[in-house]
Amino acid sequence: MVTKGGNLRRGVRGAGFTLIEAMVVIVILSVLAAIAIPVYERYTAAARAQDVAENFHAAISAVTDAISGAQAGQATLIALSNTQGVPATPPASGSEAPVLNDRLMDPVAFATTGGASPINFAYIGSSGTTFTAPTYCGEVDIVGEGPKAPETVAGAWINPGITRSVYLSVGVGRTCGNDATLGQDIIDAIVANGSSAPLPVTDSSGHTVSACLSGVAACYAEVGSNGSITP
Repeated sequence: MVTKGGNLRRGVRGAGFTLIEAMVVIVILSVLAAIAIPVYERYTAAARAQDVAENFHAAISAVTDAISGAQAGQATLIALSNTQGVPATPPASGSEAPVLNDRLMDPVAFATTGGASPINFAYIGSSGTTFTAPTYCGEVDIVGEGPKAPETVAGAWINPGITRSVYLSVGVGRTCGNDATLGQDIIDAIVANGSSAPLPVTDSSGHTVSACLSGVAACYAEVGSNGSITP
């Protein structure tokens, strides 16, 4: 019912926002985003750095366990000789499987100086007598022995009677040139979890490698044939 002489629109407010109200909401959302986005980015960077540190620590633990097994006569394949950018080929049926996951992806390869390959594995195994320099940010290299008959799978092995060290390195710092902050976060995480230390390392062959500090391209660890860890 309409009151005589009344105005239907008198005292009735529109259902929408006024321009000023909408602008205030936009400003508030912009401020919240400006605060939240950097916090989220730092959180994800720290989480990725911790993932790399845990991968490195897991590799060291796998090597020490395998050396204990070698003393009991067991041969262990620690990591396959994967090629970055190429899909991993699993060992043939009946062959030794690697302790470290051959399909695990490097969580920070995108930060690699010069860019990353489409496929980047977290672990690369090889045989040799000294440390190697990782090519990619977050890549963990394990240098052990080669396969002994009847095994033929290429990678980092620890065989019965081992008499030399196993060398481990991980790409950090300068290797992560596309994200310098992340590169330093990885260094901090690795040192914090005890996988490496801010001290220079001299390997069993007399090679000296840099301390795990700002400005380096890799952090290192050496596991002796008796299971001792340096640093």
